[in-house]
Amino acid sequence: MKTNSLRNHFVRTQAAKKAAAATADPRLSAQVLGRRTGTTMVSQSTPISDAPSDGDTNPDASSNIELKFWNDDQHLSNIQSINHKTELKKEFLPFYMPWIEGTIAEGVGGQDDMLVKLMVWCLDTHEFKTAIDIAEYALLNDFVMPEPFTRDVATVFVEQLADELLTLEKDNDVSVYADLIQRAIDSTTAQDMPDQVRAKLYRVLGDSLKDAKPDDAIHAYKTAIKLDDKVGCKKDLTQLEKAGE
Repeated sequence: MKTNSLRNHFVRTQAAKKAAAATADPRLSAQVLGRRTGTTMVSQSTPISDAPSDGDTNPDASSNIELKFWNDDQHLSNIQSINHKTELKKEFLPFYMPWIEGTIAEGVGGQDDMLVKLMVWCLDTHEFKTAIDIAEYALLNDFVMPEPFTRDVATVFVEQLADELLTLEKDNDVSVYADLIQRAIDSTTAQDMPDQVRAKLYRVLGDSLKDAKPDDAIHAYKTAIKLDDKVGCKKDLTQLEKAGE
């Protein structure tokens, strides 16, 4: 436990240093994190192997994290089963959490393909808190989604978050995610995205509030329907309105 704690602290520190270095040196940002050409992101197609820095020879150091991620990502790409991929992501993610925390703690950083891909992993595995932490950091720093994604960070984040929660609520109480959903809405209000995507997030907000805060749920449902008449919450809205008469 002590060794893991020390490693996690080291990785967080190194991640913060790397984020700062990428911001200060555009060449490092382009080499290690990918580079932007116009509005097209040049994807990273080969593994990265950074030389140790600052006397760092620890095989678990952040200088090797990109290489490990590339290998893990390639492994996942060769698997057809979505369920199997998700289970593997659950196994892989704990290793990357200290690096994610360290990178976000820096506050400012250059384009980071690995980080936004990890955002998607977090959404896939329902690590929603970490996913929104990454999304906010990515939006603050104007990140773009790497290939093969065709939509921007905000749209990918909002749509997948809403879809995962809509699936989750079939067998679970999503009221525990109400504050997180509101945070996602607040964080992406200024971002451009299809109305249908934003509507789904308001719908799931309504679902999370309908028992504890029916008036707020009504407002959320009405907003969702205004954005997309086919979002699928008209019945819930009608029931809440009748119950409040």
